[in-house]
Amino acid sequence: MVAIPDKYPLINDMYEAAASYERGPKRNYLGMSQIGRPCGRALWYSFRGFTPSAVDGRAKMIFSLGDRVEEEVIKWLSPKYEIMDRQHDFVAVNGFFKGHWDGLLLGLTKRPHVLEVKSASSRRFKAYKAEGIQKMSPEYYCQIQCYMGYSGYDRGVFVVMNKDNCELYSECVKYSKDDFVMIERRATNIIYSDEAPQKVETTACEYCGYRQLCTDGKYIQTNCTCGTCRFLRADKDVMKLYCSKFDHVGEIESQHWGKCCSKWEYIYEDS
Repeated sequence: MVAIPDKYPLINDMYEAAASYERGPKRNYLGMSQIGRPCGRALWYSFRGFTPSAVDGRAKMIFSLGDRVEEEVIKWLSPKYEIMDRQHDFVAVNGFFKGHWDGLLLGLTKRPHVLEVKSASSRRFKAYKAEGIQKMSPEYYCQIQCYMGYSGYDRGVFVVMNKDNCELYSECVKYSKDDFVMIERRATNIIYSDEAPQKVETTACEYCGYRQLCTDGKYIQTNCTCGTCRFLRADKDVMKLYCSKFDHVGEIESQHWGKCCSKWEYIYEDS
């Protein structure tokens, strides 16, 4: 067996293909899978449509592999359990806050359980088993609380697969109305804020797609959206987003979010 010589660009070709791969349409809303992340500033940048730094091919391969784990877990659950409403969509906060669960699991107990499937490296997998998912991944916990809150079901279950050896771990979660209200309030505050929230220093800052924008380093905005326009105004009291330049009748609605008009001007054009 002989390794392919470096003169053949096979590996680089694969990484380049992965780098250009898009998992789906560009997100033009605040995701329920994001809302538990600690830095509200990064969430605000994402929701508004600021351009994140590019993700390399290898990282996108990891994301794609994680997506496939869901199908594997569902395949091994299906012989014993019924899974309904796969990828059911939830829409809240005037259409700007969205998410979709992996399914509704029947047969675990008498109560239906909101199902969330996750994958993890061996290190992360051990931490989930030792510390619990809520402590180790607040974003996962907030995500499933959203789905329980908006669906009306009061039980959830995580199934986590170790990507290195296919070991499985499961953890049940109860609905918390207090946590759900706090999560929805946070989403509303981010959506209807005129200013980026305060930066939260975490270990994730190094890998954040908005690091250069956040630290006033070299940054280029490559697309125009209403959210990155200097004329956008947010009114938290009445929960509306509107254009101050053209005095539009009514607010900018969710179906128009992620787009812009020919009069767009960058919000930070003088910086």
